[in-house]
Amino acid sequence: MKYDKCTICNEKLRNGVCPMCGYDFKRLERGQKTGSCSDYGTRPNIEPKSSMTKQHKRVYRQFRTEEKGRVGKFIRLVLSLVVIFVVFLDAVGEVDIGTLIKNAQIYMSEDGKKKWTKTMPDFTYENADYALEKTGKSFSVRLSSGRYIVGLDLPEGNYTMTGEGDDLTFSANNDAQYVNINEQFTDKEVLEANRYTEVKNIRLYQGSLVEVSGKGSIYCKTSDANLKKMEKPGENTLSEEVKVFSVLTAGKEFPAGTYDVVAVEGNGSFEFTFEQDKDDEYGANSIWLSEDSQGENPNKYVNLELTEGTKIEVLSEEYLDVKLVPSKRVRPENMHVYDSSMGLDS
Repeated sequence: MKYDKCTICNEKLRNGVCPMCGYDFKRLERGQKTGSCSDYGTRPNIEPKSSMTKQHKRVYRQFRTEEKGRVGKFIRLVLSLVVIFVVFLDAVGEVDIGTLIKNAQIYMSEDGKKKWTKTMPDFTYENADYALEKTGKSFSVRLSSGRYIVGLDLPEGNYTMTGEGDDLTFSANNDAQYVNINEQFTDKEVLEANRYTEVKNIRLYQGSLVEVSGKGSIYCKTSDANLKKMEKPGENTLSEEVKVFSVLTAGKEFPAGTYDVVAVEGNGSFEFTFEQDKDDEYGANSIWLSEDSQGENPNKYVNLELTEGTKIEVLSEEYLDVKLVPSKRVRPENMHVYDSSMGLDS
C-alpha cells in the first residue's frame, strides 16, 4: 500500500516522510512489499500503537490539544454571542440601537477579566421635576446590606456604582420624581444578562429610599454631590436589643423605631409586614441573613425603620437566630422619604 498522507497527523508526505512528526512511511511500504510483518504484526495495512515513536506520540497529543483548544474557543465565542443577543433583546425595546451600542458595552480590564457595564438611559428621569445640579463636589461611600436615604446617608448627585460582591441587588425609588431603579451587581466574570460590574448615570434625588441586599457592598462615587442639601441625623433614643422569636409587633412586644437586624446564628429569612399591608397577601417583605464570622455573607441589615404596627418574624422551619440592635442614626422627623412601596411616604 502506498501512503500519500500521514495516518495520524493527516499531513501530506514529502518523499514518503511526514513533515510534522518525521515518520518514514517508505519503511512501512518496504515491509509490505517484502511481506515482512515483524514490525507491524499480522495487519500490515494498519499501524499499531507500538510503532508510534515518542516524537510521533508527542506531536499527535499536541495536535489533539490544539484541536480541542480551537473547539473550546469556538464554544466560548458562541456563548458570548448568545448572551450579547439576550442583552440586546432585553434592551432594544426600551432604547434605540444607536444609544444601546453607545451606552451598553463589554470591555476587558487590565487583568483580562470581562466587565459588564451599563449606563442608565436618560428617559429613566424624564418625569423628574428638576435636573440635578453640577456642583463639582466629590463624594464616595460603600453601601452594604441595608436601607439608606438620599440627603441623610449620601448626598443627592449623579453616581457611578461598582459591585464589590458576586450577588448584589440595588434599588433607588422616589415617588415624587417618578424614579424607580433596580439593578443587579457583581464583581466577577459572568455570562448572565442584566448583572453588571459597573452602572453609570444613576441619579439619586433628595428623599429617595436606597436599598442594598446581598453579599459584599456597592461602591458609590459622584463628582457632583449636593452637600448643601444634607440633613443631620437624629439621635436614636432606643438602647435595648430585641431578641426575635415567634411573631412580634412593633409598638406592642417591642418599641417601634430604627434597628439593625443582626444574624446571631444560622441563616434564613427575616420577614416584616407594615401595618398598611397586613391584609395584603403579598405584603410581607423578606431579608435573607447568614451569620458568618469571615464576612463573606451579610450578617446584618442596617437602618430598617419598623413603624408602629409592623409585624416581624422568622419562619419556624428555618434555623436563624436574630436580634434587633438600635441603629446608629435615625431619620429626622422633618425629613421626607418618598417611597410608599416600602412603608415610607411622608
